[in-house]
Amino acid sequence: MPQKKLYTLSQALEYAKAYCAKSEHCQSEVIEKLRSYSVCSEDIEQCLAELISSGFINEQRYADLFARSKFHQNKWGKVKISQHLKAKDISDYCIKKALNAIDGEEYMQTLVRLAEKKLSEIDCSNRLVARRKLTAFLYGRGFEFDCINRALDSLEDAL
Repeated sequence: MPQKKLYTLSQALEYAKAYCAKSEHCQSEVIEKLRSYSVCSEDIEQCLAELISSGFINEQRYADLFARSKFHQNKWGKVKISQHLKAKDISDYCIKKALNAIDGEEYMQTLVRLAEKKLSEIDCSNRLVARRKLTAFLYGRGFEFDCINRALDSLEDAL
């Protein structure tokens, strides 16, 4: 197996700038990438400070983009988005601000559409079993229990 190259501070900084310029990354992703290239901890800290001060890394911008894209593209709920952001060491303040940016009406409409689609796929005549299956599916998508109940109550006639 070939030995990984050790980078100097200036090489690591240029590498990190190129990495951040390609797409939005959070601090933990940049740290992991630099560690994979055997950059020492002191150099990683200096690189992060420079990247933050020059605007290559912005945790709030990352959290906003992540929350928007996971909600719109993957149809994730706020709980799942929050868990994934916490796993990336994003601050609670940034997470809360990003989740508050999601429109509440659009959130409920998406939840209802997901429930309607899943209901058409469920092959069950028992109303309670169908409701339980829908609840488990939507909960797995990261939606809050009270929102799920409101959405299922609005679909009560279809159940």
